[in-house]
Amino acid sequence: MVRKSLTIMVAWLMLISLVGCSVNGHYDPARSAAAGTLGGAALGAALGSIIGAGTGSAATGAWVGAASGALVGGVGSYLYAKHKESQVRDANLAAQHYSYSPSRGNIITIEKVDTNPTKVKPGERVDMIMSYTLLTPENQPIPVTVAREVQFGGRRFSPPSQNQTTKSNGTYVDQVAYQVPKEAQPGTYTVVNKIISDLGFDEKTTYFVVER
Repeated sequence: MVRKSLTIMVAWLMLISLVGCSVNGHYDPARSAAAGTLGGAALGAALGSIIGAGTGSAATGAWVGAASGALVGGVGSYLYAKHKESQVRDANLAAQHYSYSPSRGNIITIEKVDTNPTKVKPGERVDMIMSYTLLTPENQPIPVTVAREVQFGGRRFSPPSQNQTTKSNGTYVDQVAYQVPKEAQPGTYTVVNKIISDLGFDEKTTYFVVER
């Protein structure tokens, strides 16, 4: 009964989220809350697998994680805007760069993360930039979630930003602008960058400083 209720709830949340998404690599701020909900579900499902391990049911853990992640994504996505992405290496160039062969299996890796500018004041924007590479033996398009979370003092400061997309082999640059809340205190903020898929996961951090 519990599993059925969770399934219905998540399906409802995902249906709502479909009204907002990134189109042609550009983010529509007016639809950001719904898009964040869908991305949050994907991230929550990934984290929910941990819950599943504890309950003995991976499926249950994924659904619970998806539900909680969806709610988080919808709440926080208004802080993010001007999302864009581009491909900088096609499949052949990416394979050459990594000396890749199908025998190596899946490579899901973040190459570089950056913030620009590195020093801001409350209310200003920070561009969060991530380059990542996908290499798989089949070179089939795979769903991936690009996620970022801002932390301060070792704790979450803002709900995460998630962008769902489907990519073939290659290297991509993903960028989103983060609106620093006006109540942000001076100090160093950590940006946790993640790339999540069924075939792999990677994470890297970068930083920016809020000054008065």
